Amino acid sequence: MNEWKKVKISDIGKVITGKTPKTSNSEYYGGNIPFLTPSDDMSVKYSRRTNKYITELGRLSVKNATLPPNAICVSCIGSDLGKVVITTQETVTNQQINSIVVDTDKFDIDFVYYSMLELGKILNFHSKTSTAVPIVNKSNFSQYEINCPGLDVQKKIGFVLSSIDKKIEKNEKINNNLSP
Repeated sequence: MNEWKKVKISDIGKVITGKTPKTSNSEYYGGNIPFLTPSDDMSVKYSRRTNKYITELGRLSVKNATLPPNAICVSCIGSDLGKVVITTQETVTNQQINSIVVDTDKFDIDFVYYSMLELGKILNFHSKTSTAVPIVNKSNFSQYEINCPGLDVQKKIGFVLSSIDKKIEKNEKINNNLSP
């Protein structure tokens, strides 16, 4: 029998809060390492482009903030609170994003992504009821919980939802190429 249980985000994998290389140092910017911020397109599943790129020097200046491919990034501030995207290559984010490097021995990346989308809706709703600029720090983010089945069921759910997303993406491409 496959039971679902509540799991803290901190148990899903390593949680990393981004850091911004000093903007006053021009040697840190203009390289080929993506620098993801909430102003980038986080309405898609995978981050393939960012508005800014940093150099290797910039990456080294923000120790322990480099994300591997397949990290799940969640925007945790302001009106962008709750946006979610998966990295496709080594990436650095700013401090407005908390990311999860998923423990793939226990969790499916696609399942966690879709779970974060749902959590993101809750976070965003809470942000709309606040008068101050809403922010979810790393400690609070790590304590949120999701409902989670065993790995086999996670993989099945992630596969089905990913298949639907791929079909939607394909249909959107077809629609965008239709004559008016």
